[in-house]
Amino acid sequence: MKESPLQAFLAGKEVVFRVPNNLASFRDLLEFQLLILFRSVGFEPYKGELCFCIHELVSNGFKANLKRYFFQKKGLSLENMEDYRKGMEEFRSFLKSFPVHEDRAIFGMEDPSFWVKVRILKKPEGLRISVENNSTLHYYERLRILDRESRSGQIQTLTELLLDSHDTEEGAGLGLLFVFFIMKRRLKGSTFALVTEPGITRIELWFPALLSDKKEFFLGTRRF
Repeated sequence: MKESPLQAFLAGKEVVFRVPNNLASFRDLLEFQLLILFRSVGFEPYKGELCFCIHELVSNGFKANLKRYFFQKKGLSLENMEDYRKGMEEFRSFLKSFPVHEDRAIFGMEDPSFWVKVRILKKPEGLRISVENNSTLHYYERLRILDRESRSGQIQTLTELLLDSHDTEEGAGLGLLFVFFIMKRRLKGSTFALVTEPGITRIELWFPALLSDKKEFFLGTRRF
């Protein structure tokens, strides 16, 4: 009999979910799959923070894929500076044309070859949540992410975060800043890693076992 995601997770195996393009289905994944895993190892008190982080990173992954799809349709290259400048201007206008209530239109691209996955793994040190998409990270995108992470360490309050949230490249930069702010101010001891390879971009979030109210579930996890 095939083991369930919960059984695999508690056994110390990495559980991988491919995120559906439909926004409503993605919310179901958060509420009915990932929350079960969080609850099982004592992270339920932080479910709001964890779900926000995952939702923001998944949205960024879909946006990155959508950018590639958009550039391909326009016959533009991400590596050519003039193409990049022109493409980003048009891409910003394209994103603004979608009202918030039509987020599902952004999630659902015509090209099924693009994907976003959520990976979750329990290790003795704590919980690792990874969000990855199958697009190679552009140099400027890497700088943008690392800049948000660096700036988040200087922000002490939500007021400062809101004042420092403007991002002229792809819209409001509040999301990534908020993720890093939550990790540093609310989820003490949490860490972030940006992992890239050709065709893959992955952001890994580590949450220490000390945050769990069921620490015994981490003691028996096999070390790698």
